[in-house]
Amino acid sequence: MFLAAMASIFIGIVLMLKQQEIPNNPSSVNVVTSENNGQSIIEPQNTLVAESSTAEEKPNSADASLEKPNVTSALEHISHSTIMANEELTYIDIQDGEFDEPESNETTDENATSYEDDFIAQDDIDDETIERIQNEAAQKNAQQEKLDPEAESALDSFLDVADEALRIQNQFSYTVARGDKLADVLEQSGLSANTAKVLEKKFPQLANLSTGQQFYWVLDKDGELEYMNWLVSEKEEKIFERKSKNQFSVQTIQKEGVWKQDVVKGTLNGDFTSSLKAQGLSNRQINQLAAGLQWQIATNKLKKGDKFVILLKREYINGKVTELGNVEAIRVVSGKKSYYAIQADNGRYYSLHGETLGRGFSRYPLQFTPRVSSPFNPRRLHPVTRRVAPHKGVDFGLPVGTPIIAPADGVVEHVAYQANGAGRYIKLRHGGQYTTVYMHLSRQLVRPGQTVKKGERIGLSGNTGRSTGPHLHYEFHINGRPVNPMTVKLPGTGSGMPEKERKAFLVKARKIEAQLKL
Repeated sequence: MFLAAMASIFIGIVLMLKQQEIPNNPSSVNVVTSENNGQSIIEPQNTLVAESSTAEEKPNSADASLEKPNVTSALEHISHSTIMANEELTYIDIQDGEFDEPESNETTDENATSYEDDFIAQDDIDDETIERIQNEAAQKNAQQEKLDPEAESALDSFLDVADEALRIQNQFSYTVARGDKLADVLEQSGLSANTAKVLEKKFPQLANLSTGQQFYWVLDKDGELEYMNWLVSEKEEKIFERKSKNQFSVQTIQKEGVWKQDVVKGTLNGDFTSSLKAQGLSNRQINQLAAGLQWQIATNKLKKGDKFVILLKREYINGKVTELGNVEAIRVVSGKKSYYAIQADNGRYYSLHGETLGRGFSRYPLQFTPRVSSPFNPRRLHPVTRRVAPHKGVDFGLPVGTPIIAPADGVVEHVAYQANGAGRYIKLRHGGQYTTVYMHLSRQLVRPGQTVKKGERIGLSGNTGRSTGPHLHYEFHINGRPVNPMTVKLPGTGSGMPEKERKAFLVKARKIEAQLKL
């Protein structure tokens, strides 16, 4: 009954997303300008939604894309009041298949791979799963007024699926950090490195990104780039919009908005996203905040009554805030503990003491460098049907029983079995954006909800499910999109600061700490 109820609620959410316009309700805020530095202090009101606002937020492009996932005219979704002068449209011509990932030169070992790695609709029940459920039920304290472990797991899965349903609108945003290339940006949505390479070739400016620049982009229903907004500077935006299968238009927008530094304070009165929207933050800024905090605390674990204070620089047009801005720092107080994320000059976030927030990832979920029996290949052909059957991960040929380790700290999101596909599999979540998947295991060594540390054993390799021979199928997802585990820019890469830069950051952090008083 519980699972049926969850399924019914989820169906309702999906129907709501398809049929109902998602409102953008800016809250009432008070803006008080400090005589000392011109900084705006934005204090929360008692209500989450008000009829009027002194700093009303323009409908932002992220919300607009939720209303119209298939963008018909993406230029409708930007704040036209910011436009001061437009250059004539220029065009980029794309040849058929030019964005496609090149064919892999690596061969596939047909005795250590699989062609049925997509998850089927429902997990199967095997003897080990039954035993695990029985053991958990035996340990349950009947006196505790809470859901049993399976129901809790189902509820967590439902919340995650609901969250995924809200994100599936194919919209993404990213702030450039030092060393980032366009491929690192577009990889956040699973687009191939070749897409970035072609765009750089056709529009060379894209090959020279600067720290702090921002991107917002939309994919079409086939997962192809349809629209991209590049905030080059506070005075310039470039809009890339697909006009046809083989052509993008490019428009340069010169702007004359006023950028102000704001301090936004508030108390959670619902979920993290709605509480921040109630204080006038846009989806882009909320995504930036969630990414900065993801290695310290999961935003969905924050509770009603937790407090936050945010330092951000935003664009104003005629006294009204737009969706554009940069989050410079945030402090969240949950329970008796404070969590800080402060942006350094390199564009990355650090703790109050200059500690790296992005956890280091190992390239392989093993204690050695394994043999690749089948590479990541979005264009792989099925050997029987000869149809394209994308290989969304990489296969490692391993003897049955080889220990599999967590490549980074994380939480076990799912443990299950699918006889006609993935076999026994495990899914780990690392922070808010990253998940890793391990298929065809002979045994799992963890349970749903368990916290694991980098290097900890999570399972043993095997040959379960639809598999041609003993191997591990390993997937790496960013924002729910599979990317090549062998080439992805791993979280935390290049996030260290030289000593001189770190000292300058600590001076900056002390000043910011004073601004983040509650």
